[in-house]
Amino acid sequence: MKNIILVEGKDDKAFIEYLIQDVEVKPFSVDVLEGLSKDALSKRLDSLKTGFLKNPFEKLGIIIDQDSFITEERLAFVNECLQGNFNVQLSDNQIFANLEIDEIPFQIACYFVNVDGTGELESLLTRIKTIPSPYADCLQQWQNCLSEKVSQKEFDKLWVHYYLKYDTATHQQRQQAGTYCTLEYSLKAKTHIWDFDSPVLDELKGFLALFD
Repeated sequence: MKNIILVEGKDDKAFIEYLIQDVEVKPFSVDVLEGLSKDALSKRLDSLKTGFLKNPFEKLGIIIDQDSFITEERLAFVNECLQGNFNVQLSDNQIFANLEIDEIPFQIACYFVNVDGTGELESLLTRIKTIPSPYADCLQQWQNCLSEKVSQKEFDKLWVHYYLKYDTATHQQRQQAGTYCTLEYSLKAKTHIWDFDSPVLDELKGFLALFD
């Protein structure tokens, strides 16, 4: 049986698939929810439960952004979706709950992507960059000039966009930014712009290691 990891979007999928290469795990698939909502997560969980006997899995991981929520709020969100489909409540993130369907056992756990208890994937990326980032860093001066600041979430997304497009791409690559200035492309052709040995990633790597 394989393991399944649910993530919010295609960037999360690309990042997890790259990161998990260095972790000894059983065969797995990373499935995209295309955004995070109770409806989207509940429908995907219902699909997994309905098809379990034909396509059983050993472990199911739900990886979503912590954002500005506290852990208890994020856990309540996941548990509301799990309760309606698997009739289970997780006691904590990163701890597996044991279940079974027709005497076939499986496990479910969740992880909230964060840096120091808040943030999302982009927050991690801003912390693991490896080369000078004058274009992206100048966004802070832009932010300081605004009477109404953008949220930290939006700021981090902009920072990563500028880092990929202006600090790490050639002029020719910028002309096809949709292809060459994406996180997915950097994880295939420019991995040197990220520090995958950063301790900021230790917690997430530890969660992925549980899928052995």
